[in-house]
Amino acid sequence: MPSRVGAGDPSGPVGAAAPRVDLCVCAPVCSPGLRQLRFAAVGERRAVILVSILKVVLVGLNTVVFASTAGAVGLFDERAAYRLCRLWARINVLICGVRVRTRRLAPLDPKAPYVFMSNHRSQLDVLAVIVALAEFQLRWVAKVELTRVPVFGWALRRTGHIIIDRSNTTQAVRSLRAAELRMRDGISVMIFPEGTRSTPGETLLRFKKGGFMTALGTGVPIVPMAVLHSDKVLPRGAWRVTPGEIEVVVGRPIPVAGVERDELIRRVRAFLLEHLPPGEIETRRRVAQEAT
Repeated sequence: MPSRVGAGDPSGPVGAAAPRVDLCVCAPVCSPGLRQLRFAAVGERRAVILVSILKVVLVGLNTVVFASTAGAVGLFDERAAYRLCRLWARINVLICGVRVRTRRLAPLDPKAPYVFMSNHRSQLDVLAVIVALAEFQLRWVAKVELTRVPVFGWALRRTGHIIIDRSNTTQAVRSLRAAELRMRDGISVMIFPEGTRSTPGETLLRFKKGGFMTALGTGVPIVPMAVLHSDKVLPRGAWRVTPGEIEVVVGRPIPVAGVERDELIRRVRAFLLEHLPPGEIETRRRVAQEAT
């Protein structure tokens, strides 16, 4: 006769009844509510991806249209071409759902030339700076690699920006002299002294010295700028833009007359470190190494 689990206990008295034990094999069960939440989460992720793809497409189309137009206009009037660049930046910022907030620590004369210098953490830094300095005619010091981007690179050359090839010293010096000529015409120059975007965990890269030499050669004051939170909106290497706010802090002009190059580097770096978020402050040892 088949035995039943819990029918008896061989260690106890013969015939004594033992407590009945019911064995239950439990399997994970997904309730209708949890299933709906899971489907909702998947649907939300897909929607975010689709919206991000749409933003990339719209930004790309806007860039092609404005680069083509600005490049053609730049053949005849560089200042008019740069006004188109401002509109391009505003539209792209709007597409990305990004708000640019500008905080100026001192008044600036839009008709006077300056050498603007900023940290660089995201591709959105360019748009943020153009929007923050909307009343200025800016010419950017750009890496020669950017000229290889179809349409955009062609427009970069045609609109009077300064292209620099750091692998070619002679060409680099010639480009910086071109920047000096622009400033003599009352046009400001924008430089990322790090030379490229820094990666997460790096506050500031080592500064390139060419921009400081250009400022010294012309006597044009340097205006340091801190671009904040752009790497949260669009981190380096990412393509999905998270709507948010980018803050641009525009500092006081730093006179260059009678100041050594390394002292200018120290002052610009000190400004940036003062305004970067607390979690991104680098060590004093690294700061001290900069001028060496």
